[in-house]
Amino acid sequence: MSASKGDGTDAALTLGEFLRTQAQEAGLSAREIARAFQQRADREQARIAAGAGGPVEPVDGMSFSKSHLDRLFKSGAVLPSIRFLGVFLEITSAAAGLSSQRHQTLCREATELLTKARRLRARSAALPQPRLQPEPPTTAAAIATLQAQLDLERAHRTGDRLRRELSDTQALMGTLLQIIEALRDIITELDLDLFGAPRTAGRTVPRSLAERQRTEAVEYKAVAEAEYGRVDYRRRALELLWDQAQGNLRRLAAHADVGHLRSLPDLPLLPPRSVLSPGLHAEPALADIATALGQVQEYNDAEEQKISELRRALVDNAPLAPDDELAILVAATRLSDPLARNAALRTVLVSWAHHPSTRDTLLRLVHDDQPAIRCSAAWGLAAAWAGNPEARDAVAALAGDPEHRVRQMAALGLVHGWAGDHAARDALARLVQHEDAGVRHVVMQALVQGWADDPVVRDCLIALSCDSEVLVRAIAAEFLAEGWTDDGVAHAVLSSLCDDPAESIRWIARQGLARQGYTPATSSVTTNAILQAVELPPSYQELGTLPVAEALRQGINFHEGITVLVGANGTGKTILLEALALSMNSKRSALPIGQPSSASKDLAKHLQITWNGQRTSYSCHYLTDRTVPARDRYASRLKQWQFYLRSLVQSDGAPNRIIFIDEPGFLDSMAEREIFDALSELADQGFQLIVTSARAHTTALSVARVIEIDRSAHRPVAFDPAKLPDGPALLM
Repeated sequence: MSASKGDGTDAALTLGEFLRTQAQEAGLSAREIARAFQQRADREQARIAAGAGGPVEPVDGMSFSKSHLDRLFKSGAVLPSIRFLGVFLEITSAAAGLSSQRHQTLCREATELLTKARRLRARSAALPQPRLQPEPPTTAAAIATLQAQLDLERAHRTGDRLRRELSDTQALMGTLLQIIEALRDIITELDLDLFGAPRTAGRTVPRSLAERQRTEAVEYKAVAEAEYGRVDYRRRALELLWDQAQGNLRRLAAHADVGHLRSLPDLPLLPPRSVLSPGLHAEPALADIATALGQVQEYNDAEEQKISELRRALVDNAPLAPDDELAILVAATRLSDPLARNAALRTVLVSWAHHPSTRDTLLRLVHDDQPAIRCSAAWGLAAAWAGNPEARDAVAALAGDPEHRVRQMAALGLVHGWAGDHAARDALARLVQHEDAGVRHVVMQALVQGWADDPVVRDCLIALSCDSEVLVRAIAAEFLAEGWTDDGVAHAVLSSLCDDPAESIRWIARQGLARQGYTPATSSVTTNAILQAVELPPSYQELGTLPVAEALRQGINFHEGITVLVGANGTGKTILLEALALSMNSKRSALPIGQPSSASKDLAKHLQITWNGQRTSYSCHYLTDRTVPARDRYASRLKQWQFYLRSLVQSDGAPNRIIFIDEPGFLDSMAEREIFDALSELADQGFQLIVTSARAHTTALSVARVIEIDRSAHRPVAFDPAKLPDGPALLM
């Protein structure tokens, strides 16, 4: 898709050209700028190591490799940070010999270009974009990139091993030098005994013992010197391998898809691993030295084997089985980069979902620390390994995952792959008492989908009908009313829910009992409401298949306080709300509702409305987010709504009033709570409020009657075994 001028691409190009121009005027190449960045990062780290405080955005955390700078100049990289621009311009301005005033001017220009590019990209991202199905990531380029990342990861691990080996080798060389020095002292003292010279210690030993000890000391000294030679040779070999590892890292860092890498440190920084006893040097007896030298010989034998392994690992950094794409991809799922792991996993699932090694990989990745990868793993097990007990247990464990999207995928996956399976059912049933209401919600929906007529599921719904969360109780009541029409226990639960504190649940229970042929103890029509009910004759077909038409044929009963009509966009909520306002406008003047649609005008002529004969004096207000006036331009939109709603109490003197509100549009839970508090205050003043919304607000469930225009609105999304869940969008 070609870039338009409004999506920020042109602004990013302008920023890239600006930075390229500064580099050219300074006479610096991208490689030289990258080297200058690295020098700054090293100096910054040295200051931090010396005890100075670090900046909020350290230089060594930025991407500044040559390939990254080249992409930035062409607007092919992500937009940089303001501090990156500052460091970049400090480097180029210093090289160009610019004055501080000119440097500050360039910084302001760069910041303005960056701000513009960010604003345009954010605006473009907010607009609806066509969803393009990505091509399966099985191309040679994808495999080559993952291969490069694998090589890079292995080079890092090899570098870590070399650093440890060098540190241990240097420590061992120091220990052997101490042993050799101790043996020299022992030989000198024994020579004094043998030749009768006075000793510093004032103690002599028998001549025969001295001769034997001297012979042993000379032998041990020769062994220690030989072992020192082996260790020194290994040190020189490790230093050569170290240089080779640095060369491999520099070569891999130049790859465009692996990002910037810092060089390995010049000196080993890890603490040495102890090879010999720490008490060896306190009393350097010959027996202790003999034991220590035996340990050194064994250690050197083992370490020389490691040198051979490290040499093989560093021979041109040979790739892992280049002809075996699956092996490369499975290995790539162990990379430290989560984006690379996720890309490798998705590629495996596209082409090798049913391979046994893929199953083992998925069973491992259900424990990954990234929600996106756990989600993809759950999808893969359910889509490709349905019926497998081990896969079932792994997916069931994810049903209690802390991430909502993961547990939803796991629950839907269990329904897809193991519907009817008692072990899967029991795994979900155990989560009915989970402390997270979101888990209880998802589990309930999955149980109803996969085990609709199972008594265990009915018992779970009964338990959830007493849940502390209104949304969970509401959906449990809905499922009991729809799926257990002939069950006496379900009937008793619904009867008890007719006295629930939440109006919405009382309404669901009454409607459910009515559908089952029972007459609730309380009438379903609230006689005190001004606008009590509305319905549509079956002969009226002008609305076609809009969900609102079916709801009207069955009849809609309004609450005397707040009624919320819930349905997705396109279900006909606004058409109904406008038609109701037009019907009232024929009896009392109402605020203008703009230009109602022709469908609303026609519907208003055919609606059969039940009015309250005892409350005939009323007025009407029709509100949308566009019609609420902005009295204070500095106040938030929520505050403006609250002020206007409360002003209606003083401005309208009619005793019986109705307010129609079309999509107030508050998505934040705190704002939602505050707006419904304001609506509740109006209801207490005698207002009747009818609100349309695209979603069932949790707050509304406890203070209003929530009626679903589209009865499938609260059903979970079906599991699609042919479509991978979104990948990069899930990586947080």
